Amino acid sequence: MATIKEQLDILIQLQKIDLNIYVLRNKLEKRPGDIQLIKKGFEEKESLIKALDEKLKAQRMRLKELELDLKTKEENIKKLRVQMYQLKTNKEYASMQKEIEGVKADNSVLEEEIIKFMEGVEATEKEIVLEKQLLEEERKKTENEISRIESEINALKEELKSFEAERNKVASGIDRVLLARYEQILDNRHGHALATVLNDSCSGCNMALPPQTISEVRLGEKIITCDNCLRILYIGV
Repeated sequence: MATIKEQLDILIQLQKIDLNIYVLRNKLEKRPGDIQLIKKGFEEKESLIKALDEKLKAQRMRLKELELDLKTKEENIKKLRVQMYQLKTNKEYASMQKEIEGVKADNSVLEEEIIKFMEGVEATEKEIVLEKQLLEEERKKTENEISRIESEINALKEELKSFEAERNKVASGIDRVLLARYEQILDNRHGHALATVLNDSCSGCNMALPPQTISEVRLGEKIITCDNCLRILYIGV
């Protein structure tokens, strides 16, 4: 049967392994989230292209409406000019001429608006081409970054597996009751179940330790815990 001191020595060794396991598991928990953030960032850039495509679609649709409107008005002018030859009075002729001039004025406004929309369509098309080029570059970066993280995840899993195997080996040398107690503290204290006596205080919570507690830890005849944080105390080397 191993002595308390021997059990503590094994626990100290186990604690070092468990700290590595704790760090590795934390990293593994975060990495999938990192991948999701990268994907989300890329999707946001993709949504910009979709928004530009919708903008271009709306611009082209409005341009067609304007061109159709202009065509209709030009045909109307032709009809009015034909009708002018059928007019009998100067008054009717002047009225028709005025109407034609009004339609022409409307057409001038339409033509300016059409030019404006044509320029807008051209600018949006150029912007889409540029953004698609940038998006393709971003796609490659995203794929490389995700691949790098996935490789890191696999390496972390292998490292974790190695530490877990080592843990099982070391833990087999600890009394079951003591191991269960240690593991309960480990879960409650985020991977730190042991604490050294440092400057007459617990290194885990920095609370001052009673002289009696320190003496009992030094004797090493039984497992002593901190009254405040409940960590198992030992004298550091």
